[in-house]
Amino acid sequence: MKPNNFKPPVEKIRKRKSHNQKIHDAHVLRTQEKESAKQTQDEHRQAVKSAMDQYKTNKQNRLKKLVKKTRRGQPVMKGQIDLLLDKIQKEKEKEKQ
Repeated sequence: MKPNNFKPPVEKIRKRKSHNQKIHDAHVLRTQEKESAKQTQDEHRQAVKSAMDQYKTNKQNRLKKLVKKTRRGQPVMKGQIDLLLDKIQKEKEKEKQ
């Protein structure tokens, strides 16, 4: 009897990528880079928008205090004094730090 020299086929491991595989990999890499760039832009845009919203609300509140008038058209000094007091307190806190 003959010896059984049958070996099951071993999958070949390709060391090189085919042209199509290289193109596909490059495409996937580009799309991932675009998505990450878009995501960072969105995060930056959100941060800028939230900062602008906060700035606008602070400005509106400040303006309401400064524009307030009495019945006779004289400015209400309480709002102006409050704003000055807040400004001085913030400066003092910064000096302490």
